[in-house]
Amino acid sequence: MMMTDTPETEAIQSTSLDQQAPPPRRPITLYAWLILGFLVVVLVANFYQVLIVAPDQVDMKAFYHALLVSPGFWWDLGYFVLAMVAIHLAWLFLLWLASAGWLGLPAISPKNRQLLPVLLFLLSALLLLVWSNRRYPQMQGSGFLNQSPWLMSDAVFVGLLAIFVVAFVVSLGFLIRHNARVWGSACVLAVGAFGTMYGLSTTAGNAQFNGAVINSADGPPNIFIIGIDSLRPDQTGYFGNTTGLTPNVDKFLQQSTVFENAYTPYARTFPAWMSILTGAEPVSHNGRYNLTNHKYMDKNRALGRWMQDSGYRSIYAMDERRFNNIDETFGFDEVVGPEYGALNFMLGGFDHPLVNLLCNTVAGKWLFPNMYLNRGRDMNYDPERYSQAILDAVVREPDQPVFLAAHFVLPHWPWLSREWEPLEGEPYSEDPAEQSFYRYRMMLKQVDRQFGQFMADLKATGALDNAYVFFMSDHGDGFDLPADELTAARDDAIFEVYSTTRGHATNLLNLGQTRVLLAAKSYGNDDFGPALRAGNGSLMDIAPTISELLDNRFADKSFDGLSLLSTTDRELSNRPLFMETGVIVTELTKDEIDKKRLLTQTVGIYATNAAGKLVVRDDFRDMIIRSKHRAVVKGDWQLTLIPSMGEHMVLINIPEKKWWSLDQYEGDVDTAGMLRDLCEHYKNDVGFDTAGVCAKAGQ
Repeated sequence: MMMTDTPETEAIQSTSLDQQAPPPRRPITLYAWLILGFLVVVLVANFYQVLIVAPDQVDMKAFYHALLVSPGFWWDLGYFVLAMVAIHLAWLFLLWLASAGWLGLPAISPKNRQLLPVLLFLLSALLLLVWSNRRYPQMQGSGFLNQSPWLMSDAVFVGLLAIFVVAFVVSLGFLIRHNARVWGSACVLAVGAFGTMYGLSTTAGNAQFNGAVINSADGPPNIFIIGIDSLRPDQTGYFGNTTGLTPNVDKFLQQSTVFENAYTPYARTFPAWMSILTGAEPVSHNGRYNLTNHKYMDKNRALGRWMQDSGYRSIYAMDERRFNNIDETFGFDEVVGPEYGALNFMLGGFDHPLVNLLCNTVAGKWLFPNMYLNRGRDMNYDPERYSQAILDAVVREPDQPVFLAAHFVLPHWPWLSREWEPLEGEPYSEDPAEQSFYRYRMMLKQVDRQFGQFMADLKATGALDNAYVFFMSDHGDGFDLPADELTAARDDAIFEVYSTTRGHATNLLNLGQTRVLLAAKSYGNDDFGPALRAGNGSLMDIAPTISELLDNRFADKSFDGLSLLSTTDRELSNRPLFMETGVIVTELTKDEIDKKRLLTQTVGIYATNAAGKLVVRDDFRDMIIRSKHRAVVKGDWQLTLIPSMGEHMVLINIPEKKWWSLDQYEGDVDTAGMLRDLCEHYKNDVGFDTAGVCAKAGQ
């Protein structure tokens, strides 16, 4: 017998829906406990090594004590805890919205009201883990998911996402029917919050300046300094490498004025960039090592400040800030990248799916400033979003000319990223000595792609219609390569030298550490067209060159460098260029670097100031300066003084890669003049020339 709906039955059904109980509250408590349990598991997995194992196996207790006495560190840590609370509350809110509507239906039994929230939570947690691991597959904590290709498949990801979306929509439908105004607003809030938290940058890569004055031919040119970390010139196709890893860099160099022989005053990122921004030697700008305390430096003596005073919007971009503490106080209107601070060292390997997905987004900039666009979190780094964030900063104020100093750090140790991208035709060696160089070249391939896309997008904005671009590497890197081997010029050499030391700023006899890329390209004029110049260039030449390009606007400033625009190759080669090493850490020179041993050898020299920033302790300053290797380059020759070698000095013919003991050299190079220059330059350094080389030579 078939029953038909009557007005009475319709009324009963309508009443049943209308009298549906308000959204139940109990699931929110259950979700809270489940999320708390998930968080505890993640925290235990992340901090076990940091808080328990590491202090016992590595001498980290003094380091942690230094952190704990800093009010700034506690502030940063407290902010991180609040951010973690906020994102978990947001997760809790979304889960509740996705289930509260249909959990109140009479058709759902009390038992299912207990089981379904647990199931929805587990599905959401699995969705987050899969989502995070699909985007960042190399993260160590969640990387186990890669063992199941099925679990990481598109079908599973889309299926999990669809289940959650359907549950969310259905639940909101019932909630809105119950109270349209309240739950409609909640829906907008939830969707808006999710969109903001996982949103990308708001400016499209092809955004235009819309004809602002900076694009006109007679307006002030935009100035861009773009650096790639650790990029050895001999690894580019432009300088003869045949592996094809750097097509975008090669294309840029082919269209630019390139300096065949260019040097960094100091093969570490922070001191090198200080020389770029000041046009000065390290002995002048006082950035004598990474994480130099700001009190030793004159922050008004920097391009950022000078360009601000000249009407430019001044931007600094750096995606690895743990050892580079240049910030807004050096004259920058905006700094793109993570905040630097002691907390960076603790959170570098922190693996939480929600944090992984959020920290490189717009919301992540505010929630997790120490993690935002952080190359130091190598497996959680987004090169595309870092590049896009720089573009956003460039176009933010279109009525002003732009000065941008941007650095890309992918090729730096540990030579890992979110992608494992094998080199074509080259198997990955089992030898740790070869693995480092292999991974380095993988990162060269990736940073070349990043650089090429960035330059294309920068051009699309119109920022290059009237501009100068200075392209450089801050230093090279050593990998025990045959290309870095030096040969004794005499069979009766009175000592041996080791020139293939690994790392950078570890050995001035390793020419691969101190040779850098240096090129300039002009847009809208032919000041810097395609050319290969033979003079010795230096990173400290960039600032005086910019001054000349802007009609000697900074002529009253004191520069150690020379303008690359008007100085001849002969003048560049005949001047002395000075170089020095940094804190020499033995672990950095090994074939296989152990992070724990590296920390053991370095943590003792650092302290955390009241603002929570890591700086080198004042009582280690003299020790670091005493231990430095120092060298002077003039023309094709380098003269090197190494404290551990006493009175013996090493003279190198750079093109021929031959060396002499200075005592045994019998040629016509002006070694006395080079020694005089070296002694004069470093005479005020504490502990310089303890062997009395300068005094014996009458300097």
